[in-house]
Amino acid sequence: MLAKRLTAVGGLFLAVILLMLGTDVEYGAGAYFFPNLLAYFLFFFAVVLLMTEGELLSWLKQATDFMWRWMFGIVGEGNPARWPDIVRLIPMFSIIFAYLYLADIVGLYTTSFLAFLLIIVVYTPHRPRSKTLVKSMIISALFTSVIYLIFSVLLQLQTPAALFL
Repeated sequence: MLAKRLTAVGGLFLAVILLMLGTDVEYGAGAYFFPNLLAYFLFFFAVVLLMTEGELLSWLKQATDFMWRWMFGIVGEGNPARWPDIVRLIPMFSIIFAYLYLADIVGLYTTSFLAFLLIIVVYTPHRPRSKTLVKSMIISALFTSVIYLIFSVLLQLQTPAALFL
């Protein structure tokens, strides 16, 4: 149940960010139709997932209770398992913001590789060791290769010119 809520909240947050970035565009507005459509679908399915979970109101109450305790008391008594779900999403939100900021500067594919690798390392339940880090790097490289094949080869889209690929 926790994974569904985390997925739904992350999807909602990502959809809102994508819609904010893609709705107020003057130049090349037609190119934003498909990404905006995907963001609307993502938003809709995240809301449906939260509603079918049946704990939307209790989750909101839990989040507001946490914010109240965070402002005026001790947060979760130092036990991350007792923290609300939104706190566990803070690293992913930070990675996404860094990704959106650095994609034009560093490069889309390099930043995609680093962001995906960081998400894997942060959310892996065990400590990263050299063997699992190499495995995570291979998975990230495959993920980035698939992104490259989809956008550059199949769709023949031009990615932002940046420092690296």
